[in-house]
Parts: sequence; structure tokens; C-alpha cells
Amino acid sequence: MDNFPQQPLLPQSRGIKKQWIILGSVIGVLVIVMGGCVACGALIGLSSFTNSNVASTDGEEPHDSRRSSGKSSSGSGTLAGTTWSGTSNCDDGDKLEMVFKFAESGNPIYEYQTKSGLRSVELAEVGQLIRFVPPGGGVTSASVDSLAVSSDRVSHTMSFSTESSSGETLTQSRSRVGTETAIADGELQVETTIRSQSVSSQPGIVAPGDEHVIVCRGKLKEQ
Repeated sequence: MDNFPQQPLLPQSRGIKKQWIILGSVIGVLVIVMGGCVACGALIGLSSFTNSNVASTDGEEPHDSRRSSGKSSSGSGTLAGTTWSGTSNCDDGDKLEMVFKFAESGNPIYEYQTKSGLRSVELAEVGQLIRFVPPGGGVTSASVDSLAVSSDRVSHTMSFSTESSSGETLTQSRSRVGTETAIADGELQVETTIRSQSVSSQPGIVAPGDEHVIVCRGKLKEQ
């Protein structure tokens, strides 16, 4: 007798980049573009940030109240107020286009795409939480796990969790993105480590996928 309400689920092995390509600016703002990418994110833009460290983008206009108004020069060796772009080479053979933005405070800016449009938020402290509805639906939560900022170097780690459902199937995707950025010889050297895993479940069935780890490195130019 078939005890499954429908065909048993198979462990999913999607790579990080498929669920998040939000890649772009978060982390310094590594925009990891979220949408169909597994660890990449999407330019995310939050228009407001509350003292409770929780930002929700539902229904908000794509306005960035914390975006820097001026541009600093990397010639001074500082990241504050700068934007960098370029390509990172990943150890799985892929090449990822990245954009990193830094606020005048030196903190990284996280940009991402929501169902309502582009959002961005300055990453200011550990524990900061962002929730939003990505273009494809479901709910995504992003949190700052670590953050270290100096004039010419920024490192931080963010965790992402996305839940979506289809019929009786619930899919949960989790990723952890760690980024190290530093100015060297007029360029921004970047190393990003992405860990991701998806778990699908139905009543009485849980099918976890394998964890994927990808490391990407690149040298970006200031815009």
C-alpha cells in the first residue's frame, strides 16, 4: 500500500547561487540577489529601520533613506561612502557579478529585491533582522550574525532563511554568507563563503538536501 499522499520527495541539491542571487551588494554590501538564487541575494532595499532592529519591507516604497549622498575616494584608503563592482570567481567554476556599497559610517549596505520593489538597508549591528517577501513569494528572513568594521576593511556574516509551500509540500532554504572585504592597491579584495541547504517536507516525510559550500574571490573596482 502506498503510504505517501503523493510521490515521495527527493533530497534537493540546489546550489546556493540558484536561490539567492541577490548577490550584489550586501555585505559591504554584497548584494546577493535573492529571488531564484540560493545564496545570492538581490539588491535589497529597506526604506526604514527601527530601533527594534527589525525591518519589514511589505508595502513600503523602494526608497533608501540611509543611502549615502556623496562619494568618497578609495585613494584615501577608506571604504566609507564608496561603491565597488566587479566579478568574483567561485571554486565551482562560476563567475558572479558583485556590487558592494558602504554607507558614510563605513557600514555595509544590504540591497535586495522584494515583491514590492528594490530595498536597501545599512547593516549596523549584530542581531539586526530583516524580513521581506521576495518576488517569487514566500517569506525570507535575513539576520546579521557578525560585523566588524574598520576604515579599510569590513567583514560580516549573514544568515538567510526562506520558506515557501506548494500543496502539501513545504520547502525551507537556509544559507549563511560570510564576506571579507579589504582595500589593497586601490582595489577591493573580496572573499565570500556561501553555505546553503534546502529541506522539503510533507506530512510524515522530511527530505533534507546536502549542504553546499561555495567560496568566491575577486578584486573589485570603485565606481
